[in-house]
Amino acid sequence: MTGARIDLHLHTTASDGTFTPEELVLLAKKRGLAAVAITDHDTISGVKDAMAAGEKHGIEVVPGTEIGISHDPDRHLVEIDILGYFVDPDGAELIEALDLLQKAKNDKLYKQLAVLAQNGYEIESSEVLAVADGDTVRRPHIWKILREHYPSFRAEVFFEKTSFGGDWYVTKDFSLSLEATVDLIERAGGVPVIAHPGVYNKTFTKHGMLIDPNVDKTIATCVGAGVKGIEVYYSYNKNSPYWDGSSLISKEQYSELVGHYASVAESHGALKTGGTDFHGANKPQIDVGEVEVPYYLLEELRAARPA
Repeated sequence: MTGARIDLHLHTTASDGTFTPEELVLLAKKRGLAAVAITDHDTISGVKDAMAAGEKHGIEVVPGTEIGISHDPDRHLVEIDILGYFVDPDGAELIEALDLLQKAKNDKLYKQLAVLAQNGYEIESSEVLAVADGDTVRRPHIWKILREHYPSFRAEVFFEKTSFGGDWYVTKDFSLSLEATVDLIERAGGVPVIAHPGVYNKTFTKHGMLIDPNVDKTIATCVGAGVKGIEVYYSYNKNSPYWDGSSLISKEQYSELVGHYASVAESHGALKTGGTDFHGANKPQIDVGEVEVPYYLLEELRAARPA
């Protein structure tokens, strides 16, 4: 597999992507990838179809998920996602917990829509649910309908105001702590990895600081709780907070960002992983496999599975 490329962060229609599991596998094969991981938000419902497609079309598919943990600002844990790789797609405990997380997110929809209506942005829940099409409702689903009804409403305003600490933020009725998430993933046979650490940078858009020292504290907290890896290689030049329709960071800054998190991973003795965070038409600027992630990182990840 020398020279083979992989993409370990992909979303399908099972969460907020726009490609079905098989369509995504076919696209990855077309892009020349040797392996992919399906990491839908708070669900593994698309994993089996993707694995079957992988066997059919000759590409390795890693079963995974991406879990948003409870907010814990005192430990620098706000809007943090933990990726779980090689989880058992039939794991009853994992499925039950993910079902509870999905229900909490779907129930949150009605509270969020009420807050939006109070601020002059009224939309129907039925429209959002139709866009979600039976999958977990997330803010991109709400935003898609908002944009149709209020075309002058800016995306950055919506996402800032509805994020933790924003004026329009609402809480879920159920979420998992960092430690509970790590334990859940490992009990399902998986390897927990902190997703896209640079995305948690709270200083870039306000002060232009490329490296947020609080993110390094976040990583240290996660490693201390048993997280085994860090998503080092990522589409930062095409994703928040470093992207606004055209890249806000230079190639040199991108290299510095990736290099920093590679160094942090090494300092903690943590695994390195990488992926694009592909969502299809919901993030059209990002293509499958465009982030260079070598195959040997997958071999190291595989070897780290619980005994």
